[in-house]
Order: sequence, then C-alpha cells, then structure tokens
Amino acid sequence: MASQTINFITWNVNGLKQNRDQKFQELQNADIVFLQETHIGTGDEHIKDYKDEWYIFYTKYTSSSKGTAILVRKSLDFEHLSDERDNCGTYVVLKCKLEGQLYTLVSVYNHHTDAKTLDNLSSYLQSMTTGLLVIGGDFNTVLNPFIDKKCNTSRKIKNGNQRKLLLFVKKFMKSLQLVDVWRRKNPIKQDYTFYIKDSPASRLDYFFIPEECTWRVRSCDIRNSERPDHRPVFLEINNIPAMPFQKDCHIPTIFQWLNLKQYLLTDETGSLLGEESSQALSEVDIFSAVNSLQVSDTPRPDDIPVSFYKDNIQHLIQYIKMLYDRIHSGAFNCSEKHFNETVKSPHDNSQHFFNVDYLIIATILAKRLGDYLESQSKDHAPKDSATVMITPKTFCTEMRLSHIQDEIEKQKQSNPNLYQDFLIVKNLLRDAPEVDTESVDVSIERDKLLDQGCPLTPVLIMLALKCFGSALAGHLKQQDILVFKDSVILCTQPEDLEKVLAAVRERANEVFYIEELYRGNVNGKQLKCLGNESMPEDWKKREAETLMNSIQYKMDKGNTESRVCEQFDFWSVINEHKEILMEVGGRKKMYAVVTLQDSDEVAVAPTNWLSLDKKQCYWPPFKSPDKCMEAVQSRIKPETGGKPWEKLNISFHREYFTFEKSKEEQQEMKERKERSYLLSTGFPGMLKRQRLESTQEMLKQQLPPAPSASTSRMSADDKDELLQMLRDIKSTVQENSAMLKKLLKDNTASEVPSSTSIAPKDVKTNLKLPLRTIKDVARTERQLKKNATTWQKYVRYLSRLGGFGQKDVIKNIMQHLLTDDLATKFNWQGRGIKEPFSKLILTDVIRDAASKQSVMRIDCDAEIKNYLWSIADRIGRNRPRDCGGLTSDATSALLLDSSFHSVTGMPFD
Repeated sequence: MASQTINFITWNVNGLKQNRDQKFQELQNADIVFLQETHIGTGDEHIKDYKDEWYIFYTKYTSSSKGTAILVRKSLDFEHLSDERDNCGTYVVLKCKLEGQLYTLVSVYNHHTDAKTLDNLSSYLQSMTTGLLVIGGDFNTVLNPFIDKKCNTSRKIKNGNQRKLLLFVKKFMKSLQLVDVWRRKNPIKQDYTFYIKDSPASRLDYFFIPEECTWRVRSCDIRNSERPDHRPVFLEINNIPAMPFQKDCHIPTIFQWLNLKQYLLTDETGSLLGEESSQALSEVDIFSAVNSLQVSDTPRPDDIPVSFYKDNIQHLIQYIKMLYDRIHSGAFNCSEKHFNETVKSPHDNSQHFFNVDYLIIATILAKRLGDYLESQSKDHAPKDSATVMITPKTFCTEMRLSHIQDEIEKQKQSNPNLYQDFLIVKNLLRDAPEVDTESVDVSIERDKLLDQGCPLTPVLIMLALKCFGSALAGHLKQQDILVFKDSVILCTQPEDLEKVLAAVRERANEVFYIEELYRGNVNGKQLKCLGNESMPEDWKKREAETLMNSIQYKMDKGNTESRVCEQFDFWSVINEHKEILMEVGGRKKMYAVVTLQDSDEVAVAPTNWLSLDKKQCYWPPFKSPDKCMEAVQSRIKPETGGKPWEKLNISFHREYFTFEKSKEEQQEMKERKERSYLLSTGFPGMLKRQRLESTQEMLKQQLPPAPSASTSRMSADDKDELLQMLRDIKSTVQENSAMLKKLLKDNTASEVPSSTSIAPKDVKTNLKLPLRTIKDVARTERQLKKNATTWQKYVRYLSRLGGFGQKDVIKNIMQHLLTDDLATKFNWQGRGIKEPFSKLILTDVIRDAASKQSVMRIDCDAEIKNYLWSIADRIGRNRPRDCGGLTSDATSALLLDSSFHSVTGMPFD
C-alpha cells in the first residue's frame, strides 16, 4: 500500500567529513533528504558509505565549499526517471516516482557569489518539471528582514550581495509561482535556521512548492540540531494524487481544442471574432505566464492539461490575445460564460483548480498588480520608526473590491492601464454566493471570492492589507507601508504607535493577524524590539543547546553505562564547557505566571507560549479545563493541526523552574486579588474579618498582663472587672451577629437588583427577564437579530435602571438581565467550559443601554468582565454555609469566642 505522507528534510550540513554518523543519525525520520555544503571533492566521496540505506545523487566540486545532494530512503517505492547535477556544486535535480506519484525534487545551495544559478535553474524547471515540484535548500538571504532576521530592521540592508541575492530569489519564486512553505504555515512566527557567532540569527533555509500545490503540505517545521550553525527544515507532504482516480487523459488536437473553445471566441450574434487584437498583451507576457505554470496531475474543468498549452503555445497566442480583448472591452462576462469555473480538490475543500487559459490571463494580471505594489513600497523602514506587521490568516476568503479600487484610482493619471487591468480582475473573479436580497440593498457591490489556487488571490490580499494599513495610519503625518510577499509592514513614528494599535483593536477580525514588531527609538533610546540584535549571548545559548543535544545523543547511543563511559567522558565535556553552560543559566525557567487581560484571570503558562516581549501569550482553544491543564504541564507546541493558537494580551508576573512553584504563586496571587476585591467592595465576609481583627486588637490593649508564676490568686476586684468586660464583649458579639445576619439577608436574594436600582415603571414590556437558562439566551439572541424593535425595547428598559457610577449601572443591568446561576455559565472570552459573553448580541445591547447612562464602551466591557469574574464568589457568600449545624450568627460568635480564648486562655462563662 502506498504511503500517505512523505517526509522531507533540507539541511546545510557544513561538510560531511566531520561527525558523519551523528549527522546521518539525525536523518532517521526522513524519507527524502536535501543536503547543502556537502564539501565533496574527488576522493572525498564518503557519502557512498550509506548506499545500503539510501539512493544517493550528489555533486562533486571541492572539499571546502559548495556541494549538494539528494538522498532517497530505499524503503520507499522509488523509480528513477532522470537527474541533473550542476558541475559547480550548486544544485541537483531529480525526476522520479515516489510511491507511484511523479515528483521533481531540487536541492539548491545558492552561494552568495553566484549570479546566474537561479536564473538557469528557473529556465530548466519551467520546461522540464513533471509532477509535484519540491525545492529545498540554503538560499543565503532573508525574504523579509523584519521577521526573518533577528535584528533592528529599521535600517536599510547595506550588504550589496545580500540585496542582489534577495532580488534573484524573488525573481526565481515569481518565475515558478513558488510559495515559502514554512512562512505560509507560520504567518507570524519568528524562528531562525542559521546561527553563527557575532552575527544575527537568520532564516536562510527554505522549502518552496508551487502555489497551486499548497494543499499537498501537511506540516513544515524548523527542527533542533546538534550542530551550532544551521538547523534542518522538515516538510511533510500528502502523497495523494490531485485526481481521485487515474484516467487516460485525452490530449486534443489543436482543431479539437478550437472547437471546444469556440463559444469563447464568438460575439453576441454567434459570429466568430476576427484575428486582429490589440497590443494589451505581448507575446512575452503570454510565454512567461505559460512557462510559470506547473505540469502535474491537477484536474481542470475542461480536462485540458498545462502540457497542451506548453506544447502548442505558438498556435494559442492569438486566441489568448483575443480572449483578453473581449474581457477588457466588457463584451465578455466571465461568470456567464463559466470562464472562471473551478474544480475543487477532493482532499481539500478550500483548494480550487482553474482552466489553463484562465490561469494564463490571471497570472499576467497578478504580475502587473504585484509590480505595482513593489513600485509603491520601499525596501526599508525609516530610521527610528515603529513597525507593525499585518499578515493574512487565510488565502481563501470573500472580499469587497471597492476600497482596493480607491487605491488603484490614485494612479489613474500616471498609469491609466492599471485601472483597466483592475476592471478585468473584477470580471475574472467569481461572485460570492447570493445573499438575502430582501434585506440587502441591491445597489451594494457584490463580494468577490478569492480562491486558493488562483494567481490573483495572494496579490489582491496583499493589496487589501496595504489599503487597510493606509486606513489605519492615513491621518498621520509620517507613515510608510512596506509590502512583502506574505505580509505588509506599517511604519509610523513611535509617538503615534498607540493610536495605530488602538485603531487596530477596533477593526481586528478573523481575516488577518496584527503583530507589533518594534516600538522605535526616542531620543536615541530603544523602546522595544521583538527582534533584538543577536548578541554573543544568543550564540552562546545556541551553542549550549547544541552541546546538551550532543550529550543526550551520545548517552542515548550507549545502551549500557559502561559503553557510555567508553565512548564519551561526560564530566570532561561538562568541565570543558562549564562557562557556556553557566552563562546561559544551566536550567531554563519553564513556566510563567500571567494575568489574561481579557478575563482578568491569573494563569500559569509555559514560557515557550510567551511572545519575546512577554506581553502576549498563545492560549489553547480547548473547552475542557483538564485538557488545558495537560497542555500547560506538557508545554506542547501552541498550535492545532498546524495552525497557531490565538494570542492573548497578558500582564507578565514571574517565571519559575517548575510547574508546582508556578501553581503556588498563582494561588497566592488569586487569594491576594480576592482579598483586595472584597476589601474594595465591603462584602460581609471582609467586614466580619475586619471586626474579628479589631476585636483581637482591643483585647490585647484592654486585658491586664498575664499573671506571673509568682501570682497565686487574682483579686476579687480584678475578677469582677474581667467578668464585666467579658459580658460587654459578648453583648458586642450578639450585636455584630445581628448586623451580619441582616447584611446576609440583604444579599441573599441573588436576583434582586441593588438598592440603587429602580425598575422603570413607565416601560411596559413583555421581556421575560431575568433570563434563566442558556435556551432563554439563545431565544433572545434570535429575537434581537431578527427584530430591531426588540433591540430598542431592551435598550430602553435597561437604560432606565440607573445607578450611581458606571459600576452600579452595569451591575443593575446584569442583575435584571441574567440570574446569577445563569451568569456563572459565562466569561468574557469563553475560556474553559464557559460560553463567550463578548460574542453575544446582548453585549451590544448592554453597551447601547450603558451609553445612555454616559458609560463608555471600554468601561462597560471592563465592568461586565468584573461582574462575570466575581459572580461565583458572590453566590458562594450569599448561600448559607454548612458549619456543622451552626447558624451564621452562631458561627460568627464562635469565631470571636475562639479568638478571645486564644488571647486570654479562658473560656466564656
């Protein structure tokens, strides 16, 4: 049975001579391996020692530089078709079948002195690729210096070779429509593959696959290694054919193809169009677009493969030009003609496959829009500016194009062709599904679908994010927007950053991530940078990690204690590297105590979930508290199915080495917080505690000193005075008990509004309040969503409850709206097993009602959070406690009796 997944590794090994066995040991979980810097020259072909386990394809160059290789594990079902090896050691191309599926595999070492390697490789792959194209290697440059390099990125990259290499890599990716797989899977994560002393850590090693094939990727990770400089990148590919079954693909003749496409080449009267066409498309554009498409088993609506277009491109140029002109003139509606029809992948519902003629035109337009974006973007941030990254969460969504049109119309005078191209883009995109026309103004522009697999989707999302950034910072005097392939960087002055972030919070949604990168410099002082300069300590830390990995590896390799001692002198290595281990602290603090700002909850989180500035934290989406606790204790990777968890804003407190210590601090903080809350609100429990403490202090001050050993008897007068004092205290206890009883009674009716709440007598409603069950809430939500009149009734009723101050206003509203038992089933974000109150329509109703009492939205949300947070404690205090059959006042008296006894050593009479 064919394997469902194939595991790839790409790794710069910096020479295979040293520690060969150790390096090959690290490849045990791989099926296919791309190696770079193998340093294999004539006579250095030790890689052949592993031919019993691997099929090996490698270059020979010199013993000190370059060299690439591809290794295929012999346990795979492998069929060799052809291979191509560069005589300068920069790449190996292998065409083969793996478990019955066609692949073109490429291992690349893009040396910083090479100027033509990627251009030559691009031309070859455009013509010779078959099956799934997988490219892996060390490309010696970062694609986005803001997140792929650990440094202050406000400065322009001055290294000329680096800038050239970046241009070559970008051109290479465009020529084959390639995607940086790790970045696509990790849109906001900052991790690096290259560590070297006295240099910034960087991400230089990549896996690339074509955009149309991203659905085949299952996972992509950067792995730890025992070596201190490069880390390997791991890729897991679904070895599933794009078509559900193999069929004999009938390749039409050019005449059959023309007959099939005749409906696209006729006007409204059915007459064939003439052969004349404008110069809107050049032959160079068409050739470039066709060559960038991948030849694979991808299904097409018309069943005509890419290979047909590549083989017959000379005969098809005129057709593509005429088709483009029809769309350009508006005489051709792509949706009505089904020109933008798609086939969905049977394995990934979000992946769409288009006809090749559609892809050609879409590719040309995507390149033009991409060139426009690059021309509008600088390649570095202004000096000392603050930076925020905006990046998409998905490449499959609905979008309204009107705000993008505003951006393009700005260039209408200087580049009129761009506006015409944009009209064609709108025609090419599929319409979003119909909405309820009774409730929506038909004049509103229809949303368009941005499908994964369409060449226009990534560039339109980037353009939309650029427009979003402009809307956030357009009112600022100084702002710049830098556009990269997978993200947009917004640059502002440090003093304007908070305004931008506030605007971001108001407009955040599920379409994109927002990440604050750098707060800039003020008066020469750096405020914050998530990618600080990589200092020598960073390299030492990496070196220490490498050392410990090596120790673990060698200890694992020895099956017995004696064998370990023979192969590896543990203590000598520890002593040799003692300084490094001590400098990085030896032990790592594993857990942190934080406060989740959205729910004001004190929690324990693994330190690997925290952002570098310790202001945000990944948090698991699990509803089960036990599962959340298990995730925290296990310090699992903060993602589910390859998708990172949501990041929450936090207040960081302290870090600890163990989970137990963190839990102790969490409990102490909770208790301190509760005491502070009770003291500020004056609840009976705190009043009782305060009276107890004051009584103890009074007794200490009023009682005579304890009798000494030499005193045999107490005088009669002293005894009478003491007994009178005890009677007075007993009377005080009874008065306090009566007062406590009254206070408890006043607070027991959990559903009765506070004394400051006056139910509005002039509002006659049929609102069945307070709501008592989750079903009641669901029913109310449906009513509010369906009927605006119901909304107004709720707002009018709740807004007239009144209260003294914003806290009392929200308390009155919440008590009239929900029973306490129902309120305990909610928290603000829906953490654990509770429901999210912030997502209810009722929350907006409360905000509207509170605003009529001059309570601002931010204060309203804060008070709702506090109310939901304290509801369980309030219910616990209001319900009679089981004290062994004692009543509340008897319990209070007993507490005071015990206190008295502890001071005097004497019981009450």
